Amino acid sequence: MKRKTMVITPKRDSLKLCLLGAFLAMLLFFGWQSGFFSKISPVLERLQYDELLSKAVFWQEDEEDEQDLWDVFLGYNPTKPDEQLVANIYLDRENIDLTSRSQMVYQEVAEEYYWDSTEALSSWDEMKKKFGQVHLSDEVQVLIYHTHNAETYNPTYGVSKQEGQNGGVVTASDVLTEALERKYGIRTVHNKTLHDYPNWSYSYNNSLKTINSLLNSYPTAKVVFDIHRDAGYTSKDPTTVIINGKAACKILLVVGANHDNYQSNLAFAQALEDEAEKLYPGLMKGIHIAQSSRYNQQVHEHSVIVEVGSDLNTQEEANYAMELFADVCAGVMENMG
Repeated sequence: MKRKTMVITPKRDSLKLCLLGAFLAMLLFFGWQSGFFSKISPVLERLQYDELLSKAVFWQEDEEDEQDLWDVFLGYNPTKPDEQLVANIYLDRENIDLTSRSQMVYQEVAEEYYWDSTEALSSWDEMKKKFGQVHLSDEVQVLIYHTHNAETYNPTYGVSKQEGQNGGVVTASDVLTEALERKYGIRTVHNKTLHDYPNWSYSYNNSLKTINSLLNSYPTAKVVFDIHRDAGYTSKDPTTVIINGKAACKILLVVGANHDNYQSNLAFAQALEDEAEKLYPGLMKGIHIAQSSRYNQQVHEHSVIVEVGSDLNTQEEANYAMELFADVCAGVMENMG
């Protein structure tokens, strides 16, 4: 039986145009309703269009206007936006809930308060035997960043924190970066994004975005260092050592135990300590385990916090410690696998 129902449709081209027009109208309406145009207008007015078009979508760290654009569209400035957008790794700042509020409060002061755990060390030795799948190559292998950028050295700068700035720990990390690349050919990325300003208590949440971004941009990275300095001392003697006739900061390694990568991170920290004891006895102050924290170390199996001296040490002592630590890192990485 032949159906009598008739479906009347416009020509295909006309239908496509209608749908496209409706879609564009909806976009304009929602953009106007959400206030998007008022947000982006000041940024667009400052742009040099010829220059921007010549560079297409490539983001430059020193272009403030382009940073503003990324901030409007994404809510933060990615390290390599063209690669990250393709990889679909953007993290919505409203959905970052990897750290509980109670841990955030702990993390704010955790740098000055640690405790050891004999029980936590029970199975590290087995992990250390398995440790070793890293090979030196021409690809990026070391990532350095700072959860607490403002930390600095009081005798040199007159303050213990340089609020809203990159402090002495960042300068010392430049020395480590340069030494790893110059002496050993180990490609290193040193990220200096501010994470502790204006809200210190959100430092670890902020730096989590950065380290996830870095790991997606540089998936070959085998080592991750979050570099800080210690505090709470009345004398710098406990955080200072003389090596080859010159004063250096002692280095403390900190491992968070509240995550699945804990054992491999601990094994990596122990390997660094063992190598330092062979090359420069006394350089390492030890390893501290924070049982209730993660310090973002859950993102990588070879991630540790590196505490370079205390706020009572000098910048020169911190720089020298990082020169020595570069030798330690290279030795461990050469012996991995």
